[in-house]
Amino acid sequence: MADDDRLNFWNAILIALVTVLAALVAWRASVAGDAAGDNDYDGLRSLVSVQEVQTLGTVEAYVHSQAYANYRRYDETATTLEEELEEASGKEAVDLRRKKREAEVLVDAKLKMFPNKFIERQAKSDQSSYNARREIGQYVANQSRTRDLAPDPHFAAAEAYRTKTERLLLGVVFLTLSLVCLTLVEAFEGGARKASFVLGLLLGLGGAAFSIAMELAQYE
Repeated sequence: MADDDRLNFWNAILIALVTVLAALVAWRASVAGDAAGDNDYDGLRSLVSVQEVQTLGTVEAYVHSQAYANYRRYDETATTLEEELEEASGKEAVDLRRKKREAEVLVDAKLKMFPNKFIERQAKSDQSSYNARREIGQYVANQSRTRDLAPDPHFAAAEAYRTKTERLLLGVVFLTLSLVCLTLVEAFEGGARKASFVLGLLLGLGGAAFSIAMELAQYE
């Protein structure tokens, strides 16, 4: 009788401890699950920001590229009129001077509509081009100083937290099985009671050790 009382005493203590531990592990799993959701949201928001910045940068670079194309066209027109003016005279020369002045005004106007630093001149010729891709890259780089444009770390963190949640829930399963075995101690008699108690104790210890290890593990 004394052995049964002692077994009941330790069984009650173990049930209380495992119950508290299972609740604690379930709470930590819930916290990890919430963190996974938060990181997923941050990753999606960052991904949207990346698309937005790239779109805005592309539009801006396209507008500047078009302005540069118009600048080149008017500049070439002014050069052509200058060449024709050298051979013209009278009314024709007056008309060519007027057209040349109009072209030069447009050249000056278009030159102010795009950043000159993205103009690339060919080393072996007088030709030049506008590097829209470099402008887009610089635009994205400038925006990244004030905006989160790196979604991958958020998604990686979310995946790590999901893995942690799954493993902690597995620990809860072990602890729940331990509670089942400890609860069944009252339903058995003789050696079955001790076997159920020992199994519950082992599952509780295993579940506790596993849960602590999963809580302290580093997830990458």
